[in-house]
Amino acid sequence: MFKNKQDAKPKEITYERVKGYYLWLIGKYGDYTAKTLIQKANTLFKEDPSFNEEALNYLIEQGIVDDLRYAQRLSQNYSEKNIGPNKIKQKLYAKGFASQIINECVGSLDNTEDDYLAKALALKVKKFGEPPIVDEKLKQKALRHLIGQGFSYSIANKAITTLGNEDL
Repeated sequence: MFKNKQDAKPKEITYERVKGYYLWLIGKYGDYTAKTLIQKANTLFKEDPSFNEEALNYLIEQGIVDDLRYAQRLSQNYSEKNIGPNKIKQKLYAKGFASQIINECVGSLDNTEDDYLAKALALKVKKFGEPPIVDEKLKQKALRHLIGQGFSYSIANKAITTLGNEDL
């Protein structure tokens, strides 16, 4: 009545099938880096990965897969949150972007040191309150928190010693 899965013949791996798989992934789940797409295709089509690069190159030429555009959009989204530049770099690196693209995207953000200080100050106020922190243990905890959120030591230190409602 029902066929066993073992009886089914594996589908032939073709250029069109690989390209369709890439388009399906992008359509269903959104943008991917080229590195991630090739890893997924190499896993699925491990018997014959010869069409993987060719299909990916076609999508890159058509502008469907564009690592720089994707990285810029992600870095802009991360920048709008209270995240420092180092954390943005870390998140982009985890997505599989090349370091050249990461540096270009983070460098092109419109944020100045005052913007990052305002973001760090907002995080400090949210977690530790408005007054400057004088207790040494609490100061170290706040420094670790802000540095962990991607801010440099100097910006984190300024945020900790600044009153929360001061105009920057």
